[in-house]
Amino acid sequence: MGTKLHIRFVDVITFGVALMVGLVLLAGVVPRMRQNARRSTCEMNLKQVGLALHNYHSAYRAMPMGCGGTSSGSADEPTLGNANRLSPLVGLTPFFEQQPLWEKIANPLRANGEVFPAMGPVPWFDPKVYTPWNERPELLVCPADPTAKDFPTVASYTINYGDAVMNVGASPLEEMPPYGRTPGALRGMFGYQMVFRFRDVLDGLSNTLLMSEARIGGVRVAKEVSGLIERPAVCLDAHEDDQTKYWPEGRGACWADGSLLSVGVQTILPPNSHSATSEKGELEGVMSASSLHGEGAHVLMADGAVRFASSSIDVGDQESPSVAEGHLDKGKTLPPGSKSPYGVWGAMGTRAARDRFDSNELSEPVRTFTEEELAEFAKFELETWHAAKGTGKIQARQVDLTDKGVLVLMSEQGGIRRLALSRFSSQDAYRAVQTHRQRKLEEAKLLVEQLSTQLELLEDKQFETFVREWVVLGDGQQGDDPAAIAMTAAMIGSQRGALITVYDQLLGVTSTATPEVLGKLQEALATGKGLTRGFQWAFLGGRWKLVFDARANQRGGRQPVQFMRAMEAARDPFGAR
Repeated sequence: MGTKLHIRFVDVITFGVALMVGLVLLAGVVPRMRQNARRSTCEMNLKQVGLALHNYHSAYRAMPMGCGGTSSGSADEPTLGNANRLSPLVGLTPFFEQQPLWEKIANPLRANGEVFPAMGPVPWFDPKVYTPWNERPELLVCPADPTAKDFPTVASYTINYGDAVMNVGASPLEEMPPYGRTPGALRGMFGYQMVFRFRDVLDGLSNTLLMSEARIGGVRVAKEVSGLIERPAVCLDAHEDDQTKYWPEGRGACWADGSLLSVGVQTILPPNSHSATSEKGELEGVMSASSLHGEGAHVLMADGAVRFASSSIDVGDQESPSVAEGHLDKGKTLPPGSKSPYGVWGAMGTRAARDRFDSNELSEPVRTFTEEELAEFAKFELETWHAAKGTGKIQARQVDLTDKGVLVLMSEQGGIRRLALSRFSSQDAYRAVQTHRQRKLEEAKLLVEQLSTQLELLEDKQFETFVREWVVLGDGQQGDDPAAIAMTAAMIGSQRGALITVYDQLLGVTSTATPEVLGKLQEALATGKGLTRGFQWAFLGGRWKLVFDARANQRGGRQPVQFMRAMEAARDPFGAR
C-alpha cells in the first residue's frame, strides 16, 4: 500500500514538473505569436486603407483632400461647421465598410441635446457630445499600440504631406494667419483644400508614399520650435533642450482632423525620429513616421503596396534646408521644383519632383521565421557584438545579413533583433559580412544537388518519400505522422506538374548562375516569389525543404506560408526597439 502511494506521489511530482516546463516553453512562444499576429494585422490594415483610397479615386477620379469640408465653424464657434479640417479618413469611411458612421457624419445629427450640421462640428469638438468623432474605425488602429485605448480618437496611420516644412499644412488658396500661402511647398499626396489625382504623380505610383504608421501615444511632439524651414534637423536639437515646450498629448487629436499634427507625416527625418511644430502652430512643422514594429515602420505606397521603411533608410543631407518660397536663410532654402535633399526617404514623399530611387531601398514587411528555423538559429555560435561608439556590447547569434545592411541577430533568450550594420564596430561588421558570405556559399553548393534529387523523386512519383525527406509542413510538423504523410503526398501529387515546371526552371537558372544570382535565388526560394511561383523552401538541417501547408491547400490552391516572427522590443546601446 505504501509503495503504491509512493509511486503515485512520484507520478504527481513528475507530472507537475512536466507541466511547469511546458508552461515555461509556452510562455516564450505565445508572445512571439502575438507579435506576429499584430504585425500582420497592421500590414493588412494599411492594405485595406490603400484599397479604399483606390476605390475612392475610381469613384471620384481624385484623391480626398488632406484637409477639407465646410468652411463654417471655428475655435470660437465649433458647432457651426468643421472649419475645413476634416481628414481624408472621414471621406473614406464608406469605402472600408463604415457606411453607418458615414451616414451619421454626412447628415445633420441631434445628439446630447445639441443639433450638429451635416459633416459635423470641428474635429476637436468634445467626442462625448458629438459621438461620431468617438467612433474611430478599428481598421485605423495598429494592434501593437497599447496606447490606443488611452487615446480613443487618434489613428495609427498618417497621410503624406511631402518633404517640405514651410506652411505645409496650411491652405495655398486663402489667407490663414499666421500661415502664408506656399503652393510650392505642397509636394506630397495630400494638402489643405488640395485635390490630387494619380495622373499628377509624375514620380510614379510605386515610388510615392501615400501613408505611413505613426505611434499614437508615448511620443512627445515639441512645439514653438524656430528654424525648422532652414534646418529641419533642429527638431532633434529641440528634444535635447530642457527649455523646449511640448504638446500636452503628443499627437493626441482626432482621426477626423486633417491637420499636420494630427494625421500628417513628412519624409524628412527617418522613421522613429522626433517630431516638432513651428512657432506658427500645428499646421507647420516636421512630423516623423514611427511604429512599434522594430527598426522602421510600415508604409503604404500609391500603387497600393505595403512596404517596410527601415530607420536606417537613406535620408540624404539632414543638415540641408527644405524647399521653400522666398529668400529665407539668405536665399539658402531650396526653390520649388527641386529634387528632395533627403535621400530615398525624401524622394518617396514627393509626387512630382522627378525623384527616382531604387525600390530595393524598401523591404517587404519584416520577414518572419518558423519554429524550425528558430531552432536552427539556436545552433549558431554565440558571439560578442560591440557598439560602434564603444558604449556597450551584447551576446547574440548571427542569423542573417540583408541587402539593406541590416544584421539579424538572435539573443541568448531566443529573441530576434534587427540592427543596422553601421551600429557595430568595424571588426564585428567585417566578421558579419564574412560569416554571411561563407554561409551563402555553403548553402549554394547544396542547392543544385538537392533540387535535382527532389525533381527525380517527383518524376518517379515517389511522393511519400519526397514528403518524408524533403517537406516541412506549414503547421510546424515534420513528415513523421503516417496520416499527415499520406495526405501531403496526395496534395503534392495533385500539383506534380506545376512543381516539376518550377524545378526545371530553377535548375536551368542555377546551372549558369553567378554566386550573386544564386544568393537572390535563395531569397526567392524562401519568399515564394519570382520563378518559385508561390512555392516556398526553407534551409533546415542542412537541407532545402519544401514548405507545404496541407491545410491551406485543402481549402483551395497553394498559399504562401506565413512564417512566425520574433522581435525583442528593448532599448540598448545599439538603439534597437
